[in-house]
Amino acid sequence: MESRRIELHPPAKINLFLRIVGQRPDGYHEVKTLVTLLTLEDILYIELTPNQGVVFECNDPSIPCGDTNLAFLAAKFYLEASGSDLGAHITLEKRIPAAAGLGGGSSDAASVLLALDTLHSHSLGQGILHSIAASIGSDVPLFLGQRATWCHGRGEILEAAKFRYFEDRTAVLIKPPFTVEAQWAYQRWSNARKILGLPYREQSSPWGGIYNDLEIPVFEKFPILGLIKQWLLSCQETECALMSGSGPTLFAILRQGAASRELETAAALEFGNDLWVHTCKVQLPQP
Repeated sequence: MESRRIELHPPAKINLFLRIVGQRPDGYHEVKTLVTLLTLEDILYIELTPNQGVVFECNDPSIPCGDTNLAFLAAKFYLEASGSDLGAHITLEKRIPAAAGLGGGSSDAASVLLALDTLHSHSLGQGILHSIAASIGSDVPLFLGQRATWCHGRGEILEAAKFRYFEDRTAVLIKPPFTVEAQWAYQRWSNARKILGLPYREQSSPWGGIYNDLEIPVFEKFPILGLIKQWLLSCQETECALMSGSGPTLFAILRQGAASRELETAAALEFGNDLWVHTCKVQLPQP
């Protein structure tokens, strides 16, 4: 077993496509979604300790530090599954907004599993890691592979994406100052109605269809998100725009060579300075 401190950079994700296929007997929804990763990342440090148990620290006081934190659970479940007589100390520096549809908590959890498996000389292996990840949350398994992925089932059945079209492509992320609970969005989906005039239709792109079923319930409750998406689509810099996951973050992938600075400034002027606006790169899928 190795004994050292590991630093990892859990990435955020965006959903380029999200279709709800149906309701599952276990209460989850069957989905088909295409996810790619961003250069927006948290910073996570983890080390083994001689005392059993998990200690979790975070620079964001709003992040829970116990059993409701996915990274904490990942460490707890890994140590139990491996039979380790050691503990873990996790220090997390949050850069990905929480409850934003960007998968930050799930990505942190996956990085904890990967780090602990490295520190334990890969004693569990990918199959068990995937099972632990799926037990923590539907989005956690996709972050184990650190690549663009098609996700099926409730999100735990993975298929590597085969496109390579993100060379030097920029994404602008916009998040209003509120959150959306993913469970609510899925439960509301079947009874939600589209708001006349808002842009829901599937967009074409070099990466296939761009669409998100969860825009229907979320835009119904928060019409401002539909208006922001409509505005993004009207900007000449934008190739495509969509809400990521259950939101409320919207993203615009810019045209090749387009600059983001004017779009960032215009967004604040159009919708107010309380928006969180961030520019990053879309990670190129690995071969």
